[in-house]
Amino acid sequence: MSSPLPVARPFRLIALDLDGTLLNDRGEISHHDTAALSRFARSGGIVVLASGRMTANIRPFNDLLSIDGPTIGYNGALARDSEAAGSGVIVETPLPAAYADELIDYTQREKFHLNYYLDERLYARDDPETRRFADLYSRQTGAVFEFLADLKGLRGKKPTKCILITDPAVPGKPDPRHRDELYQLWHTRWGDEVTVMKTNPEYLEFYHREASKASALAAVARHYGIEQSLTLAFGDNYNDLPMLEWAACGVAVSNAAPGMRDAADWVSPLSNNDSAVADAIQRLIAA
Repeated sequence: MSSPLPVARPFRLIALDLDGTLLNDRGEISHHDTAALSRFARSGGIVVLASGRMTANIRPFNDLLSIDGPTIGYNGALARDSEAAGSGVIVETPLPAAYADELIDYTQREKFHLNYYLDERLYARDDPETRRFADLYSRQTGAVFEFLADLKGLRGKKPTKCILITDPAVPGKPDPRHRDELYQLWHTRWGDEVTVMKTNPEYLEFYHREASKASALAAVARHYGIEQSLTLAFGDNYNDLPMLEWAACGVAVSNAAPGMRDAADWVSPLSNNDSAVADAIQRLIAA
């Protein structure tokens, strides 16, 4: 059964997840979505791209859209202003050093791959045994690594976030080295002290418990003087959930995870492959 369509209103800010939402399964933005977002921006609206990616791997999509807007990166741990405004930091909430240090020690001891993000640079340990995970991440996001002999020289720092990348879980075949089993390990260990988030099937992300796409979106809206009641957000996965709940209207695309569909104000009948964003803009934004 389709969800009822919310009442249209004159939204002034649109926040969009990238992978699985604005981007189709080929990693592209449709012509329909591009045109709809461009019209919104030309009318004075603010378009915010919100992703788990680094800022440098979000900005190219601004260029494809020909929209210079603020960005929310690292699942909300860092938000920056538009390039025209100097790309200044709007809000940053790094992972405390004690947790990052424990991840460094654990992943080096147990030979897991760890993405370590610090000052908009991506570090990883140079290990042939785990290089395939770095290669996977580069293919999926376009990120460029700086490889170090080990990461212990970064102990005491506060990274923007960390990602442990490993093999995805296999239903019915539990393995302590697979992503879902590692989620249980770390979620149990740290509980509410740190956000431990499953995103892509291979990714286990760690960031400050107060960092989220919602907290970053709230900071961006305040920065631009836009009321919460005039914010519209799109997403598909659990890291988007806080953003959809914070926005005045949260839209889940039809390919969204089940929990996302239940929490959204509206579930689009269209997927990320069918220009769901353009369709929702047409239905939900009042002239």
